[in-house]
Amino acid sequence: MRFAIYLTILFSILPIILMRPFFGLCAYYIVSLLQPKLLCWQPSFPDAMLVGVPLVIGAIAIGVKRRIWEPQLDRQGRIVDLRERIIRSPIFEPHWLLGACVALLLYITMTRLVVPYPMDVTTDQFRGLWKVNFVVVLLTGLASDLRRFRVLYIVVALSVAFWAIKGGLKVIVLGPHQVYGKTYDNNYFALTSVMVLPMVFYFAMSVKHTRWRSILLAASALICLAVIGSRSRAGFVAFAVVLTCMAWSSRYRLKAMVAVLLFTGVALALSGSEVRDRINSILAFQSDRSASSRFFTWEVAIDLLEQNPVLGVGFGNFEIAKDAFVGGRKAAHNIFLQNLAELGLVGHPLWLAIVLGSLGSSYVLMRWARRLPTDMRWAYHWSRGLMLGLLAFCIHGFFHNEEYLELMFVMVGLVVALQVVVRRELYRRKMEESRGMGAATEVELATAAAAAQPKSEPPKRRRRVWHPGELVRG
Repeated sequence: MRFAIYLTILFSILPIILMRPFFGLCAYYIVSLLQPKLLCWQPSFPDAMLVGVPLVIGAIAIGVKRRIWEPQLDRQGRIVDLRERIIRSPIFEPHWLLGACVALLLYITMTRLVVPYPMDVTTDQFRGLWKVNFVVVLLTGLASDLRRFRVLYIVVALSVAFWAIKGGLKVIVLGPHQVYGKTYDNNYFALTSVMVLPMVFYFAMSVKHTRWRSILLAASALICLAVIGSRSRAGFVAFAVVLTCMAWSSRYRLKAMVAVLLFTGVALALSGSEVRDRINSILAFQSDRSASSRFFTWEVAIDLLEQNPVLGVGFGNFEIAKDAFVGGRKAAHNIFLQNLAELGLVGHPLWLAIVLGSLGSSYVLMRWARRLPTDMRWAYHWSRGLMLGLLAFCIHGFFHNEEYLELMFVMVGLVVALQVVVRRELYRRKMEESRGMGAATEVELATAAAAAQPKSEPPKRRRRVWHPGELVRG
């Protein structure tokens, strides 16, 4: 019955996906990241392809419309008015991160023909990587204005967080137990949950409506419970770092740090002995057999790199190469070492540029957004959510393998789209200011407020107000 309802919904929205590609993009990420088919007990149903085909056709043939403001000049060249015009948005926004993704895909495609391992073993993973990156490229064009980006940002966050929220509710209702998520892989579940935790939390910080903010903050707390219930040691480490960063950036830093410590203490006290044992094993890693096996696979990855330093053993071939080298198929449990062994010294920098480049770009955007006007505070919150999500991916990746995680590439696309959104919003504000029409600016309001203060009172220290014309050129 569930599957029949799901099929009915999917086929009924296909015409809308074709005619409204942005709606199709949101539907695609719900289908791909949330995977409702698992709730219908049909894990092999190709619903992502069913939604993706009309999405691609609609994006290329129809596209999305967006508003632009064209300045109207007088004879002296001054802006006297703004004319609004509807244009078709490009299907992608050029950015060096997207160029790095394309270069990585081309490199993997060529090296698969050279390495001495069969290609059929990694064909599905290779096709999936192309599909993921192709949709990410479309994302940058379809969600490059403020309204659409806001919708897609929370759709992606809640699609991934659905299973964590569900798991947190089950922990509250049923008591302490292990939470797996949709794939019954607790490490994968902990990774994706920690990555979207700052996205959900900081989106709540950007919401003005008190009710929706409370709902999103409650969802963030449930995600925290689910991560603890996952019993993933790599997830615990990434979770601790992300929570510390979130508390450290709070306006009330000391109170936030105390709240984090109290929450962690209460959660550990109420959790089962299995969770405490897993955490203790992190501290006593030298005597833990699982940790020792990880150290061994790291050494194997370095040995394989020494044998194939230039091109590596090939995309997705680490376990096959390890089996032929020392016996036993097992991942390296380190995304950096495994990717280095697979892609070699030529291809690994491309992958590293994508991961660290998107992390650095989101950090730079976050720092720069702190100087924006107060009504553009959303740029700071959303960029910080993406930055901490990518940081969680890097930290978790030191102990577990998901170097081609779809959510990571989606975050790369969101970083690119957010930069475009902020740049266009600032340009629109500059045009309105140059026109000399509308309400007073923040500078004028602050100056008027300072002049209206009584002379007997000492002037209050005001935060420097950022002016759009300082950083944006016409």
